[in-house]
Amino acid sequence: MNALQFLQEDDGKFSATRLALLLWIVGLLVVWTIGSIHNVSSEGELLEIPFSVITLVGIFVTGKTVQKFGEEKMNSSSSSDTTTITTAKQARSLASEAPTA
Repeated sequence: MNALQFLQEDDGKFSATRLALLLWIVGLLVVWTIGSIHNVSSEGELLEIPFSVITLVGIFVTGKTVQKFGEEKMNSSSSSDTTTITTAKQARSLASEAPTA
């Protein structure tokens, strides 16, 4: 899997939510790493990641998860609707072909 495939949905479209999540996590790790390197050299301790930042990343992950389940549910219901429509057409077709008494 390459990086572009990670950013794509199952239908091949790019996901802005996945891009935002990726940018937040990469940005968080870069800032935390640089800050921790600076802090370790001066005070000997790693920096803590603020709870508010962890909460924002959690919101992004939760949003993407809910979106994915919502899309799967919509896709499954639309495919069952298509099946119902096709079955109804077949029933009408058979009814019109049936001999009348």
